[in-house]
Amino acid sequence: MKNQIPPLSPAFRELAEQHFVLLAAANTAKKRDVLQLNLSGYGDVMQLIGDLVKVSILAMGEGEPYSNAHIPQPLVNISGVLGIILDLIPYEEADLLDQLRAAVLEPDLNGVEAADFLVENIFSTMPVGLME
Repeated sequence: MKNQIPPLSPAFRELAEQHFVLLAAANTAKKRDVLQLNLSGYGDVMQLIGDLVKVSILAMGEGEPYSNAHIPQPLVNISGVLGIILDLIPYEEADLLDQLRAAVLEPDLNGVEAADFLVENIFSTMPVGLME
């Protein structure tokens, strides 16, 4: 028996739409999402790919002592990769997780609305071993 997910309340759906912004659905049937990277063109794409390769070479120890014909500016390459990593951190999603955590752990401090929001949207299932 497959678990059925109950419909979401309007309040929960609104919170999710406000906070789940890092990924965009590309193909819901195949559960595929898209991550947008803001680049200025093919030159930026090539620079990013080059930075990833160069940082990988440095991580393997092949670029020591940070000067190499293939990696003339290692700090620039590392900085580029770290900038992309910063863009990948899901800050908005973390805000939603904080709100959910507070509603679960401290329902009295969050008022009735947060508790109602959770009661309407959280369900539990019996462990598979107990259902047999």
